[in-house]
Amino acid sequence: MNYRDKITCRRQRPTTVEGRDIVEETESNRGRIIQSAAIRRLQQKTQVYPLETNAAVRSRLTHSLEVQQTGRFISRCILHRLKEDGKLKELGLDGIEIAFTNLVEMACLMHDVGNPPFGHFGEAAINDWMEKNSEDCFSRALGKAKETPLFKEKLLPDLLHFEGNAQGLRIIHSLQKLNLTCSQVAALVKYTRPAWQQQADKGYTYRQKKPGCYYSEQSLLEMIWKHLDIATGNRYPLVYIMEAADDIAYCIADLEDAVDKGILNLKQLQQLLQEEWDNQCKRAGLGFSRYLPGIVDQALDDNASSHLFVTRFRTRLVKDLVDYATIRYCDHHQAIFDGSQDEPLIDGGSEQHLALLTLKWVARKHVFSQPEVETPELRGYAALMGLLDIYRPLLEISRESFTEIVNGEPNKHFIVQRLYHRLSGKHREAYNSALADLEGSDDELRALEWYYRCRLIIDYMSGMTDNFVLDEYQCLSAI
Repeated sequence: MNYRDKITCRRQRPTTVEGRDIVEETESNRGRIIQSAAIRRLQQKTQVYPLETNAAVRSRLTHSLEVQQTGRFISRCILHRLKEDGKLKELGLDGIEIAFTNLVEMACLMHDVGNPPFGHFGEAAINDWMEKNSEDCFSRALGKAKETPLFKEKLLPDLLHFEGNAQGLRIIHSLQKLNLTCSQVAALVKYTRPAWQQQADKGYTYRQKKPGCYYSEQSLLEMIWKHLDIATGNRYPLVYIMEAADDIAYCIADLEDAVDKGILNLKQLQQLLQEEWDNQCKRAGLGFSRYLPGIVDQALDDNASSHLFVTRFRTRLVKDLVDYATIRYCDHHQAIFDGSQDEPLIDGGSEQHLALLTLKWVARKHVFSQPEVETPELRGYAALMGLLDIYRPLLEISRESFTEIVNGEPNKHFIVQRLYHRLSGKHREAYNSALADLEGSDDELRALEWYYRCRLIIDYMSGMTDNFVLDEYQCLSAI
């Protein structure tokens, strides 16, 4: 194992500044990421509570900042243990510890950058609309053009599986064009299944649980995986740390926000955690354990206020989960370095793993189903479906007619022309850039053009903030 094979200076495109070392290159990544519009938009995207006006309740941005800090904590603990074991030099990490931590931190900050407005409900809206309408739109746009194997086997299935992780990769590379190092991009790729592939390959159940990239970014990942010597279907080692940091941060934060909003009081939370803990222990065959209830009782000492309880509870549990993640990373180091471990760091049926599951299931059963969450989600779903209906004409006209609109030429599609003008300049630029590199038969080129036209609309919709979705729908539907 040599981390200098995994942490490199190479970027997808040549950089204007030559001669930087690995640490400086990761600092350059940091600057590009923090200053990107995609990160700024996270402040107005849903974490749990859509359209939340209380700034103390987490948005996607504040959640991502907490994940970043937790990722830094885990990274430093792993490096400290490797140093104590005298392995830093042997692993090629001596002198690049800061680069290791920087890559994890920025992957954590970016991990939700591809999430659409209204979170998973936004994903559902895009996928539902494409499932119902894409083939009809394709037929109208292409008329008698043949449905090529490329379209049937890859392009159409790809469009029917919008996923925030795959969209995040598209944003940083194709839309924002951040030109990050290969190592930084790889640290963001949680799942290694392409969106057109219907299910995980045998032996890759976890690593391919969800789509991780679209057809549009396939060549990028192939180049990065080859450069970093990662086998097809495997992960980059640092992504395990980013994933653990996300799990730790959100499982505690979701319940803290529920207490702050008055959805749960401390007595209710204590009871629900105890009940779910007992269920999880029973399923796992763990027997009697006071691990999580003991942490809860300790945090409630001296009639603690809700704020003091959450602070104590979070401090103890985060420390335990970070320690556990550190041990798992080091104990399974070869499999993690190769990217072949087919489970997350916080797994294995331990008390720490069951504690994480307990927090997740209490939130799913007793927080996410509340009217404060579900009603705005329904509004967001309806607005996104309505907006996609409004922009549907862009997907129904012929390639020739759409090209006239793109080039600003006179045409008869005045409604489509005005809709096109509302699209983001970055998204239109990505469409034009993709078309410039297309190769294939005439039927394949027509299918590919329509595919990237769909991506253009999906990029625009998924990049909206929660409030903008509602405002745009109200504006264009004249409600």
